[in-house]
Amino acid sequence: MTQSQTFNSQGLMDAMRAVLAALLAGAVIALGLILAAFVTMAALVVAAVALAGAGAWWLYRKVRGRNAARKDPRVLDAHRGPHGWTVDGGSTSTDRP
Repeated sequence: MTQSQTFNSQGLMDAMRAVLAALLAGAVIALGLILAAFVTMAALVVAAVALAGAGAWWLYRKVRGRNAARKDPRVLDAHRGPHGWTVDGGSTSTDRP
């Protein structure tokens, strides 16, 4: 009652190939997830820096004012006319005190 069993080396190689394929697939999926996380993190950092810059620019404009950089010195020509003194120059609403 002897039974001779042979070792199936092809089955072992198939199992090892399946394990190796599973490990490789898991590594590729993990690499994809990590790369997606880093790209998302970089996009969030860029958005935060842009938001901070916009906030700083808004604060600068609030503190500095809109017309602070545009102060054009005007030379007004005042002379005596027939009905009193006359000033020649631009007459806008900002010229009056």
